[in-house]
Amino acid sequence: MSKPAQCVMKLGVCARRIAGVALLALRAALRTRTVAALLTMLAAGVVVLPLAVKGDGTPEGDLQILLSYTLGFSFAMLCLSTMWSACALFAAEIDSALLQLSAVKPVRTTELWLGKWCALLILDAVLLLVVYGAVYAQVQWRIYRSGWGVLERPACRYVARPVLPPPDVEAREVYAELRKREALPQGMSERAVLSVLEERAVDKYDVINPGGTAVWRFALKRPVGYARLVTVRVKFDTEFSTREHVTGVCRLRSLERPDAFVDVELNDFTLNEIEFAVDTRAFGIGDGDKLRSFELSFHHTGDQKSASGIMLRFRQDVALLTPGGTFEANMLRSAVVHGSVLAALAAFGLTLSACFTFPVAAFAATVLLLLAVVGNSVVQVASADDSRNVFHRVGVWVSRGVHVVTSRAMRAEPLTALTHGERIASRSVEEGLLWNGLALPLIFAAAGAWILRRRELADAS
Repeated sequence: MSKPAQCVMKLGVCARRIAGVALLALRAALRTRTVAALLTMLAAGVVVLPLAVKGDGTPEGDLQILLSYTLGFSFAMLCLSTMWSACALFAAEIDSALLQLSAVKPVRTTELWLGKWCALLILDAVLLLVVYGAVYAQVQWRIYRSGWGVLERPACRYVARPVLPPPDVEAREVYAELRKREALPQGMSERAVLSVLEERAVDKYDVINPGGTAVWRFALKRPVGYARLVTVRVKFDTEFSTREHVTGVCRLRSLERPDAFVDVELNDFTLNEIEFAVDTRAFGIGDGDKLRSFELSFHHTGDQKSASGIMLRFRQDVALLTPGGTFEANMLRSAVVHGSVLAALAAFGLTLSACFTFPVAAFAATVLLLLAVVGNSVVQVASADDSRNVFHRVGVWVSRGVHVVTSRAMRAEPLTALTHGERIASRSVEEGLLWNGLALPLIFAAAGAWILRRRELADAS
């Protein structure tokens, strides 16, 4: 028999062993009350939460509750249950001396670990699909019952931001200006100053005063065709007492056809957000034509004596939205991202289960998860003064270390894009699958199998 045939045969035997371990783990899980209790909690979250939490009565408010709150609560329950269940799998068998029964069988520790992990993945996949299916059914019921229009229904759109200099380039320009005026802060390195300036460039507010005009240009990566909708979205901040007095005119122009433009008069700023759609036929294009470049301008027509200026973060608060597929496909991308996070948590819990008893493993997993969440938040608000303070220095170092290790795994936040009708980037999905769904589980599998071999030998002796 040739070597390739032998390799295929060995892989088939290994796959059958992993499938056998996974099947036994699934049967054991279904015989317990854990799955039933989890289904009850998820049903309460999916059904009761939308009824208990009332929105503002608008389709946007209903979608916010269904997609953000309901899916967020259900995903959080799945994360905790997955991690704690994984922490119990090996620990319970080791404590009850049941794991040694597998040692006499031709099952390697790596295959044993992968079988348990696959069982958790199957359970999570089924529960995740049930949750997403129930939420999608509720969305369709709201559309049918309330008679939402085309523009009010959930959508999936590409997001284009204004063409602006990158934050790092703007940070270096500001740094050069500060150095020229000898206004650089004392006691901070060039790298630290540039880091602060880059963060401020992303969140920097620009003001449009009454009578003023701001202009942004957009270059679409995917051109928009005939009879398609181009949606303008602008968010802003201003004083609450003068918000109702602010008026303005938005003009959307196609740079391929400069003479064709659409003006939209705006006088309702109570929701702190402007959004309107323009049909591409308004720019005079024919069937088969494509538009790639647009110019958006906003002219503040408020009274210069009584109206206040409008503050916007040009990099975050101004966007041009174009059709990007179906809402159903966007929900599927969100489910894939969430599934990859659950895969990483299951692998992490299994490795802790191989190291410690269940109470210790569950406690360690919970503490490390809290450190990851808190650490990422601390890094965002920690200043240079905090790093110099001896009492805060250790905490900042620990937070930064945890942030470096976990930032890639916790980067995906699909619900925000899903709720706002923005297409979840393919890069986020691919990164979640490769890092959370493959790389981290492989690392944890190697560590867990190595530890299991030592614990089994120690218990047997």
